[in-house]
Amino acid sequence: MNESRIEQPRRSVMSRRGLLVASLGAGLALRFGGSVVLAQEPVSSADPQAVPANAVAWPKYNLNTASSEQFMSIPGAGERMTREFEEYRPYTSIGQFRGEIGKYVSPEEVAAFEAYVFVPVDPNQADTDTLQQLPGVTAEVADALIAGRPYDSAENFLSTLGQHAPAELVAAANTFLAEDAGPIATWVKYNLNTASTEQFQGIPGAGERMTREFEEYRPYTSIGQFRAEIGKYVSPEDVAAFERYLFVPVAPGEADPDTMQQLPGVNADVAQTLSAEGPFATIESFLAALDTTITPELAAFAKAYVVGA
Repeated sequence: MNESRIEQPRRSVMSRRGLLVASLGAGLALRFGGSVVLAQEPVSSADPQAVPANAVAWPKYNLNTASSEQFMSIPGAGERMTREFEEYRPYTSIGQFRGEIGKYVSPEEVAAFEAYVFVPVDPNQADTDTLQQLPGVTAEVADALIAGRPYDSAENFLSTLGQHAPAELVAAANTFLAEDAGPIATWVKYNLNTASTEQFQGIPGAGERMTREFEEYRPYTSIGQFRAEIGKYVSPEDVAAFERYLFVPVAPGEADPDTMQQLPGVNADVAQTLSAEGPFATIESFLAALDTTITPELAAFAKAYVVGA
């Protein structure tokens, strides 16, 4: 029997804001400067830092609504893959994207593209893999969310998600939901040198043990340091899973190519180009060089990862 799709009548921002606050509490409010930005407030390219304290935003482009220019800004996409991304619209599952784009490139390349894109999530229709696009959602959590269907509203779905994931990640998950998803959703990445114990413990699979290890090796100066130290305790796959939620601040005069590849829009080629242009005397000169290698939209997000920017 088919589950019913969520009815999502057009409502005012204030109405949805009130519902979210009532159901999930003040924890869904995200700090933005000295003010408070509620979780459902969309993150635009002009507002890339509407994220929790000790965190940065990683942009994910909506496969059904993103522009050609946004797709072309994804490392390795270019005109050819941008045409393919658009050819198979509309997407209803991430499996559809993997299957169609996997006709043209390797699974590793599909995964690299997937780091920058998402399929809007319908809480009553999305399969397990599609639900796992949401911050904080593992296979087990996805199964629990499916078992809780049907949901009569997005707020009801988010409230249920809040039983399995911390409020900060639930807030970010809201930007992925159909049918109100904008062209960009926000994935949250925590600063390894400043994130709180509670933030680390909210990362899927971290728990108390790995949180202690994350904190033990502070301060981190490179992502390679994190991989080596945490790789003593868990598999490379587990390290990579943790890394989806974490970053080491990028110091322009010191960061190696792997550490620079944490920046949105920066792949190995761009990192090598930046390294060749360095050392940079100032943060401003590094950011100016970055502006010449990636799009302004991704550069705006990347700035938050840079020490002192």
